[in-house]
Amino acid sequence: MTDFACKTLGLVNSQSSDAVLTFVDQAKFINQLNANTCIKAVFVTAALAQQLRADICSIIVDDPRWYFFTLQNVLTSLTPVIKSDIAASSVISPHAVVDDYGVVIEDDVIIEPLAVVRSGSHIQSGSVIRSGAIIGVDGFEHKRTTKGIVSVKHDGQVIIGKNCEVGANSNVARGFAYRHTILGENTKLDGLVHIAHGVQCGKGCLFAANAMIAGSVTLGNDIWIGPSVSVSNGLTIGDNAALTIGSVVTRDVEPGKTVTGNFAIEHQQFLKNLKRQMKDQ
Repeated sequence: MTDFACKTLGLVNSQSSDAVLTFVDQAKFINQLNANTCIKAVFVTAALAQQLRADICSIIVDDPRWYFFTLQNVLTSLTPVIKSDIAASSVISPHAVVDDYGVVIEDDVIIEPLAVVRSGSHIQSGSVIRSGAIIGVDGFEHKRTTKGIVSVKHDGQVIIGKNCEVGANSNVARGFAYRHTILGENTKLDGLVHIAHGVQCGKGCLFAANAMIAGSVTLGNDIWIGPSVSVSNGLTIGDNAALTIGSVVTRDVEPGKTVTGNFAIEHQQFLKNLKRQMKDQ
């Protein structure tokens, strides 16, 4: 193995100005990895190493996944945190919990009773965190490896933009350093909404009660997420899209489109299918 220098960890799709160390343990990700010029080193098996780009440093191991996420946990535990910075004009209930380290709360933020704000959270001015909401908890990231399950520590942020609202008993999970969780300006969450780690949302989005957005979903601006909608991980939802009540979204949604159903399809096509089924009964 030749010498290498990487400044950050990341996945095969990471976009960074720094050199990235990643892992690969499945052949289906090789092409994506080779096309990503920010990746300079990889934990990889001997069999897959032969398929890597010539300038990538291969670190041959028996279980790349275990080595990568174990290193992630070690580095996260070594990351320094600074004392929380809370603006004097913010209003925080004495019955709320805000971590002493790693939190930034800007002007005119309201934190209601029983809300919890964990380290890694940055809440921008004018936002409201309703009762029982939890901001910045580690997301659901448990990796099966040949050496057992590795529960992955999160080292990124939750960034809640200006004039957002997080509804009662909602959960916004902390991201990783290579993909923070972001709610854009003027985005509003109803109660019981789950935003998983690495979700990045644009401005003015509305999430109705019981919506679930899985990890690393990218949402544009001015999107409507209806009650009890589920969005699978890693998808992209375009500007001004609408996901209607109960939709189970498993594919990208183009800008301006409305989708409905389980699995969700274009709304008008859903209605046509429904009418056809009713006629056949």
